[in-house]
Amino acid sequence: MKLLHTLLLYYTFTTLVYANKEISFRDPNIQYIGRWHNTTKDIQSGWPGAYFKVTLQHTRFIKLQLGQPTSLAVTINGQDYNFTNTSTTTPLDLVPQGLLDDGPHELTVMATSIDPSQVHICLTTIILDDSASTVPPKKQVNPLVEFVGHDSTLGIESTRTLFTSFAWVTSKILGLEHTFVAYKNATLIDGMDQKYFDWTLSETENIPWSVVVLLGANDAAASYSSNHYRETLNAFLTKIRNTLYETAPIFILSEPLGDMFRPSQQSVLDMIHDGDQHIYFIDTTGWIRYGPNLYKDNLHLNDAGHELLAKKLAPLLQTKLTHPRDPLPGPPPNPNLPGDWHTIDVGQENRIGLPGTVSADSATTFTLWGSGADIDNDRDAFRFVYQPFSSQGMIEATVRSHSAFAKCAKAGIMIREHLGHGSPLIMLGISPAEGIFVQVRYDNFNITKLIKKMRASPPYRLRLIRHKDNDLFEAQIQNVDSMLETWESLATIPLVLARDVYAGLAVTSCDTSVVSVAKFTEVALYHSSFTAENVRFIDQQ
Repeated sequence: MKLLHTLLLYYTFTTLVYANKEISFRDPNIQYIGRWHNTTKDIQSGWPGAYFKVTLQHTRFIKLQLGQPTSLAVTINGQDYNFTNTSTTTPLDLVPQGLLDDGPHELTVMATSIDPSQVHICLTTIILDDSASTVPPKKQVNPLVEFVGHDSTLGIESTRTLFTSFAWVTSKILGLEHTFVAYKNATLIDGMDQKYFDWTLSETENIPWSVVVLLGANDAAASYSSNHYRETLNAFLTKIRNTLYETAPIFILSEPLGDMFRPSQQSVLDMIHDGDQHIYFIDTTGWIRYGPNLYKDNLHLNDAGHELLAKKLAPLLQTKLTHPRDPLPGPPPNPNLPGDWHTIDVGQENRIGLPGTVSADSATTFTLWGSGADIDNDRDAFRFVYQPFSSQGMIEATVRSHSAFAKCAKAGIMIREHLGHGSPLIMLGISPAEGIFVQVRYDNFNITKLIKKMRASPPYRLRLIRHKDNDLFEAQIQNVDSMLETWESLATIPLVLARDVYAGLAVTSCDTSVVSVAKFTEVALYHSSFTAENVRFIDQQ
């Protein structure tokens, strides 16, 4: 009898200590952020970085019953994330017995696998103390921004992947919730244009406030044509707009190195032409210089690169968080240059050499000091003084003098598609080796072609005209020492560039250890006055 009494006491004690309550995945106090699907027995996340939040009280432990093994990051009350991998479907012990006080405690569980074939979280129940309960959230979740893309969006090759990606850092800066719709080596064509719609909205998903798209590099590597990319992006964006997010701001980011720059910009213009006033093209090519300071390898940003991209992007997203929405800002003025002129060293870190500088004696007279390996082959390194340039127009300037140590040093006027070092371009310049020359790069990272040259030396007046159809350029020259003030046509060149490009003055020393100095006078830029608010040149140097 005494033994039986002892056993009953032990059973009662252990039952009280270890009694469990199972909270269903359908509990209305659980907030799901990202793409999720309900099934009859669980809820499943479909993309990396999806997470759920719930506030718990009166529990001394927390366990998860998952339907499949997975990789998770877990945080309690906003502390550092703990990472765990599950290899079985036995309950996952997040917080062992007795380590929590009565609370309340906010639990956040995020899927960390970046494998697109894996169902990232299959949540069946949350297992708590018998006396525990969930608490209604104090507030609705913050606005949600959806990041669509490839390796860069996922932070692949950064130190903590998702947690050090520009998407995560941008969201943290702005205090936004975030969701990733991305996978490794993602393309738009035969890729994201279909996969994006595999997991449609469910009743548990909060609607994204905004969508940020970064795609193009892998499509360029796969040699898809510019027209094919533009058509596919048009269809993709139209479907998003018509079936999912009617008025959400959609930001199309250029690839930092300019891959598929032209069709991405043109697709945004197409959408605007069709009446969409909530879509924006953002040129990022002047934000991140290629090299070991910001890149992990040839394709991937490092932590510093992601952080810089996030810091440039966050203020632009911020403008559309307001009610009514603010317009996107233009580039901040350069206090050392007149008007809308800006300046930058274009090129890879190891090809720039000495930093370039510029001084302005007046609104039309500039002296440029430029180093750089060259403006040639498939990538450039030079000093650029420029303005945004939309549609047709012309730039002209007199190269008054050019001091150069290397025969291949160049000074002249240039129109280029973007500020990345492999941009399509046309340049009319002067070089000790070539005299006056016209050179063209027809596509991103293609080899430049010398179109025309003639023996000459400064001073010489140069003019580049972009004609009305936008795909025809004319190079004209004028001998300043001649008594005749007539312009001579040097070359007419068919060249397809984006509608909105950059025009300016360029100097390279063709030697990373020295600078070349050129003085430009009578500088003038004439261009179309219309530039859509939705397609802006955001340099933020």
